[in-house]
Formats: sequence, C-alpha cells, structure tokens
Amino acid sequence: MNNICGLCGALLTPMDTISGENKLADSHILCNKCLNEATQINKDIINDLSQFFLPEIRGIILQGKIEGTAQTVTSQSVGLQGNSTPGFGFGGTPTRLDHIQDQIVALNARLSIFVNDEVKELVNILENDERLTAIAEGLAMPGKIEGLIFSTQKRVVFIDKKFFGNVQKDEYLYQNISSVDHIENLLYSTLKVFTKSGSTAKFKLHNKNDGKTFCNAVNSYLNGSAKPYIPPVQQQQQQQQQQQQQIQASSFNLYTLQTSESPFQQEVSKPAGQHAADKEKESPEVIFEQLEKLGKLRELRVLTEDEFAEQKKKLLSRI
Repeated sequence: MNNICGLCGALLTPMDTISGENKLADSHILCNKCLNEATQINKDIINDLSQFFLPEIRGIILQGKIEGTAQTVTSQSVGLQGNSTPGFGFGGTPTRLDHIQDQIVALNARLSIFVNDEVKELVNILENDERLTAIAEGLAMPGKIEGLIFSTQKRVVFIDKKFFGNVQKDEYLYQNISSVDHIENLLYSTLKVFTKSGSTAKFKLHNKNDGKTFCNAVNSYLNGSAKPYIPPVQQQQQQQQQQQQQIQASSFNLYTLQTSESPFQQEVSKPAGQHAADKEKESPEVIFEQLEKLGKLRELRVLTEDEFAEQKKKLLSRI
C-alpha cells in the first residue's frame, strides 16, 4: 500500500509524498524519517533513490547498524586479545557452517541478516571440497529476486531461500562460462555471466565493490591463474610433514658435521697450545645451535638422557 512507509509501516504524511521524491523503483514510498536514516549511512542515496528497491534500502540501514555494533565490540576487545584464545561458541567442535562462516569473514563480505537463511543453506549446497572465493547479496535480474550469489573453485551459484523452505538455485559451471564482466555504478554494481551457449545471467549487487571482486575471483579460475585448493586437513598434514623433514634434516646435519664441529668427535690428544687455539675458534652461537639440535634428537628419542647429558657437557666445555 502506498499510504504507509514501505520500511517502518508508519502512515505517510503530505510531506513524505510531496512531488514523489521518496518513491523507490518498486513503487514503495519511504517516510522522511527512514529516508533520513538511510542517507545518514550513505549520502549518495538521495541522488539516485528512484533506482533502488525496498530490500536494498533495508539492507543498507541494517548493514550500517551491524557495522556500528561491530566497531564497538572490536574497540572493547582490543585489550583482551593477548589473553584470549579463539574458540567456537561454548567450546564445541566446529561445524560445517562454522567453517563456511569463517570463509565469509575471510572474504570481507558485507551481508545483511536478510540472507541468513541462504547462508545456512550453503551447508547443503557446497560440496565437501568446495570453498567460497566470492560472495555477495543482490538481485537476480530481470525478475528482481532477492538472494545470495557466490563463487567457488568450480562454479557460480545464485540461491534464494523461499518462505516455505524450497530453494531456487541457478548454477553456472566454469566449463560452461565464457566470461564474466561488471559495471560499477554510483551505489551498486551489475555482474554479468556470459555462457558458451550464448545466454547471459545478470545480477544487481548491493555493494558496488562486489562486482569487481567477483570478476577477479571467477576470472582467476577461468584463465587458470588460481592456486589449487587444498583442504585444511591436508594443509595441516603437509605442515606436519615439513616440520618432521626439517627436524630430520637437522639431525642428519648434526651427525654429518665435520670432525672439528661435531659434538660427537672423539677425544684426540693434542698439544696444549693447539687445544687453546681450538677453544678460541668456538663461538657461543655455534655451541648453542648444536645444543638445540641435541635437544631435538632427545625429543625424537634418538638420544637417551645419559647420551644427551654427556654430549651437552662436552659442548659446554668448549665455550
């Protein structure tokens, strides 16, 4: 109805409807209070109000409130970061949704609570080996369907969670995409996905910077410049293997040092003057480095406690 504000539901006054200045692209009208609230967050809205839809104005206002709250929480927690330990909720095991939300945070995505249902639905849509490379909130054109568009290392997908639980999903696999492009306007951006069959999908993204981000993410896979995705578990395994190899290399180097440098060298009778000369050549840095290697050998159970103590004693005597 056009006699109430499309955002807050308050009755419109003659001042709200004068000259049609508060009218949106979908024929909704804003009261001056809601319009002022939106323009305080983004002053450019007033210059292009007739190009906006009601969900976009609602998202802008909500995003401004979310960002204000986030800044307050961040400022209060600055002094606690050194003593706090990252965790999930009440200390339980991270869920698939937790991992997806972490990816969204890492992408610096600006999403409102109006796509919370779509975000939760990603658990059922993303495959186990898929990760988000870009995500944005916007409208599928020309139907003006509000939803969530995202890309992974495999595809571009638009989803809209309906009120009754069913989901509209439009999927574009990379092997079927010829190119992507974007047009950046004053307050929003338009993303276009061109398929090899000749069709074009068009999306109006609420944040004007999302179009460029999306294009960069998708093009990096279309042209083959993106690095292959490695699951977190496999990344951790690779790191552990690298650490083990470094320790083994250190152990090997310790045992293959030159006779003059090895802590396991046999005592050889030398003239007193030569012993003094050898001691002058030893530096504390070299001795401490070898002590550190000995400690790693003990941790790996290559050396017993007695062997470690004996070699440590020999090294300290050379400082």
